[in-house]
Amino acid sequence: MKQPELRLGALPPIRISLGTLVTVAVLALLVHPAVARVEGISPGTALAVAVGIGLFMILSVAVHELAHTVAALAFGAKVDHIALTLWGGHTQYSGGRLRSWHSIVISVVGPLSNAVLGAGAALADPLVPDGSAAAAFLFFASTLNYALAVFNLLPGLPMDGGRALEGLLAVLTRRQALATQITAWIGRGIAVLVVAYALWRTVGSMDGSGLLVMLWAVLIASMLWQGASSALRTARLDEAVARADLARFVRPARRIDADAPVSGLAGLDPSTLLVGDETIGFALIDPRALAAVPVGAQGSTPVRAVSTPLPPQAELRLPLEGSALITAMLARPYPVYLVRSAAGEPIGTVASRDVNAHLRGRSAPAA
Repeated sequence: MKQPELRLGALPPIRISLGTLVTVAVLALLVHPAVARVEGISPGTALAVAVGIGLFMILSVAVHELAHTVAALAFGAKVDHIALTLWGGHTQYSGGRLRSWHSIVISVVGPLSNAVLGAGAALADPLVPDGSAAAAFLFFASTLNYALAVFNLLPGLPMDGGRALEGLLAVLTRRQALATQITAWIGRGIAVLVVAYALWRTVGSMDGSGLLVMLWAVLIASMLWQGASSALRTARLDEAVARADLARFVRPARRIDADAPVSGLAGLDPSTLLVGDETIGFALIDPRALAAVPVGAQGSTPVRAVSTPLPPQAELRLPLEGSALITAMLARPYPVYLVRSAAGEPIGTVASRDVNAHLRGRSAPAA
């Protein structure tokens, strides 16, 4: 089912998940006991105030994400959409040529917007009667926005504070992957602390409200852990891409005449043989076709008969490394590539599986 969208002028669409209704209900249930204890507020009014606080916090999350959006657009980023979800919200944007300090500003303005909302509610509190429903609403609106600002400024991914710290560490260390790994592990630690804190608060008072707090904390911690783990996987992949060097993956090949008999291949490793022919260009020995040649026919069967031609597009030239290597292979995906030296001489082959093994953190043959 397509999510409902809200449009605010020229800003990107705000996609509202049905999970936001669950968030409103949970927030209302969490604050209702405290609101109900305020003297002079009837049960019906207390429920209305609790629901109003839940709705206001969703609005606060939307303001938070709009602050990210405005900052990202100001720095030239492309924002696809804003999403309000069960877990709060997020802004989907691509940075392009954003600098580290741009990312820091984009990250920090979200929590700052909640601090401003909290301050606004606190400043409005003296304008309403003490003990009134409005006073209770403003108190919780202020407190929860301050809490949202502080929580989002915690220095671990995927929180905004973690992204700001990641940008700062990237500047200081000049190693983006290391910056991401540090802040992702901090994010994992925060996820553990969230559960530990909720458990500490609910021990000895495991009533319905306490169980709800514990369940919500576990769900939040799970989201934080998954976000941090995803960042770790991305950092490891980025680091593997940066270390990728075509020269490392080359399998040196012995050049074989296409018209030579296959009997001359006895004892040789087919993967180290490069077939050269003016008609077919370069080809590789097909081990299955080679094994199918009867012993009696090996002296009269030419190598070209058991070879698989390499298309001209399946060529890579040294030097080639890092993202340039991965981009070149993705642009022209083949199982095996012919590798040429800087001077254009064929020197061997590289198998895509070897590069993929490197990107997955597994060993690949050295040159």
